[in-house]
Amino acid sequence: MLFDRILIPLDGSEIAEAIMGQVCRLLRRKDGDVILFQAATIPAQAGLEYGDLIASLKQEAEKYIASLTRQMVKEGVRARGIVKVGTEAGTILDVAEQEKATLIAMATHGRSGMSRFVFGSVAEKVLRASPVPVLIVRSFKEVGAKARRAPVQEIPFKKILVPVDGSENSLQVIPHAKELAKAYGASVMVLGIVDPESEGSKKKGAGEPLVRIAVKDFGEAAIPVDPVVRLGDPAAEILDAAKRHGADLIAMTTHGRSGVSRWVMGSVTEKVLRASVVPMLVVRSRK
Repeated sequence: MLFDRILIPLDGSEIAEAIMGQVCRLLRRKDGDVILFQAATIPAQAGLEYGDLIASLKQEAEKYIASLTRQMVKEGVRARGIVKVGTEAGTILDVAEQEKATLIAMATHGRSGMSRFVFGSVAEKVLRASPVPVLIVRSFKEVGAKARRAPVQEIPFKKILVPVDGSENSLQVIPHAKELAKAYGASVMVLGIVDPESEGSKKKGAGEPLVRIAVKDFGEAAIPVDPVVRLGDPAAEILDAAKRHGADLIAMTTHGRSGVSRWVMGSVTEKVLRASVVPMLVVRSRK
């Protein structure tokens, strides 16, 4: 099972807790472990004399995590809590490695001042550096001025959008998407995107062989799947397809280095992350 040890970073806010409802079906699996984590971070304005302050922050975080852990255990989840002193992104990645997490699941949003897990900061740092898949859930159903907080409740994934570009690396998200589809009883739409500005895009049907491979893989796992091939800007096409077809999750591959795939942080993936109003599963590709 790919998602047998889920790390859930929290920051003490209800906004960060929005992830709990989204993944509760995964959390209740008997063979899975859940790690609730919070970093006790030294405020920038603390100065040199911060010993008492950090001790107080750590104690507060431990109380908060312990309360959530007890609640989850009562609900039948194999959960435990961890609190560490350090920066949010750094400690999240450290704990993920130390605990051998197979998924980092966290909530974030695009508005500052309400949670520390904002794009351009913690979430993007984790996404750029995490060697394990990251599930990002936006805590608001809308972005910008119309943003309103999403309730903490189970929101099942019924339709998963899986974009496939012209590289085989983009197929590495398939095993993870299959596991989520099986867990939630979801259908899948494989989206083949041909970038008109990319090399080789003029060839008729460019990208379609990988779409067929992906469709076959999902089909053999008895997962309902539909193929779609579109020509255009990758980020725009992904966002449009998610909206047009009512996707509940976008699952895609990315990485932090250029030269392997077009989907690098700062490019397609980042554009989709910043604009998407549905959850995203991001899997870093490996050679």
